[in-house]
Amino acid sequence: MSITRRSVMVQGGVIGAGLLASELPGMKAFAQISPTPWRRSLQALAWNDPIVATYRDAVRILKALPTSEKFNWVNLSEIHGSDAGVKYCPHGNWYFLPWHRAYTAMYERIVRHVTKNNDFAMPFWDWTANPYLPDVFTMQKTPDGNDNPLYVPSRTWPVTQPMPNNIVGQGVLNTILAATPYEVFGTTRPAGQNSLDPSWVITSSGTQGTPEATPHNQVHNNIGGWMPTWSSPRDPIFFMHHGNIDRIWATWNLRNVNSADRLWTEMPFTDNFYNVDGNFWSPKVSELYVPEELGYTYGFRNYFKVAAASAKTLALNDKLTSVIAATAANAAIAGVTTTSTENSKTATENAPLSLPFKIPAGALQNIFSQPPLPSGMDTMDFGAAQEQAASAPRVLAFLRDVEITSASTTSVRVFLGKNELKADTPVTDPHYVGSFAVLGHNGDHHGGVHPTPSFVLDLTDAIQRVYGARGQADGEAIDLQLVPVGAGAGKPGTVKPAKLEIAIVSA
Repeated sequence: MSITRRSVMVQGGVIGAGLLASELPGMKAFAQISPTPWRRSLQALAWNDPIVATYRDAVRILKALPTSEKFNWVNLSEIHGSDAGVKYCPHGNWYFLPWHRAYTAMYERIVRHVTKNNDFAMPFWDWTANPYLPDVFTMQKTPDGNDNPLYVPSRTWPVTQPMPNNIVGQGVLNTILAATPYEVFGTTRPAGQNSLDPSWVITSSGTQGTPEATPHNQVHNNIGGWMPTWSSPRDPIFFMHHGNIDRIWATWNLRNVNSADRLWTEMPFTDNFYNVDGNFWSPKVSELYVPEELGYTYGFRNYFKVAAASAKTLALNDKLTSVIAATAANAAIAGVTTTSTENSKTATENAPLSLPFKIPAGALQNIFSQPPLPSGMDTMDFGAAQEQAASAPRVLAFLRDVEITSASTTSVRVFLGKNELKADTPVTDPHYVGSFAVLGHNGDHHGGVHPTPSFVLDLTDAIQRVYGARGQADGEAIDLQLVPVGAGAGKPGTVKPAKLEIAIVSA
């Protein structure tokens, strides 16, 4: 499929939950979707629904296969990784989304094959709409008295506790869907990539965007058991979680195109996956854009339906792409102002870290004078929304080489200019920017390059909230603050970024 490079941008806008359902208005849309198996939300599926029953049967069958069989449950999980470390799975780079799309599609096809149910499509756990662990995964026995192979006793997340709103809530979803270009949305290329050598697939030196750093990593860690480890696919809930991440990517593609860089589009996942006949399936990234071409649907239509973008919007998009493809501090681009702060201090739960930085005089004037995009912007003319967003600069914060101890039980909350910050400062505080975590994988890396991770956050809205109304003058020092808080079933560790880089990008 040929995809045009012209992408739209709605920076800082609010894209509500309605967009996720806008392509499916009730039963009319249900009747119009194609015969392609439709991935459905677990929220609407009873324990004995044929989709849930098929998945339960498939997990039971695959777990019972001899270890000599390729499709044995543990063997399939080791395509991702094992206690010894990662095998093929990418994290912390721009292959994260397409690789997991192919991996989940492979399981979906194998489930159809072993159960003879060709109508099966992998369901997804919409943790924004229902943040509790799905019931069909928490019952030790099904109501008919049989053991439930979807239940994993080593999980530590309480069944009566919702996933935190600041990692899966509507505000996080708005931030994710408003992010452009692809490398802000879907994590950047690994630093220094210059070829299609397959070693780049498991080189985790990219800068993680919100989908990976916030809901993906933190839901994994919170669930506990297998999920914070390289063996995470041994928990059947893995595919419900990744199905939702995949659905969010498909939703984003309703209004945005993916990267056109051949280092992304032409990368093959050689011999990473199986066809149902046991032979290898080796798709390229460019063959993984459209769910329907892989044998499933979310009921969406018209992917990549981008509005005619203004010259200003396209210019801003190009500059953002250039900034994130390089290190922000080295981005000598017209319309881009950068500053950086080295750091050698560590944040703890009781002693948050403050990273001061000084914005050059005049750099934020347009941000202070620009009114924030109101809620409901997704219902307005899309061209008008992107034009308004492009009229003010975007301020990106890059946290480089972040060392996090006790990764599987640590979430890092980020605030802007908050006096007397504490671990119990609520995320409803107007100074709150967002949160991130490292997926708490254990073990070695089987040759993959796994440096300390980096993260990017958009500070524009927080700057408007915190400083715009107070009329703070440009040129004053402000600060970004980090505080580790407990996640999952444990206590938080420590956090130490090597550097903070700030990039102010104007069209």
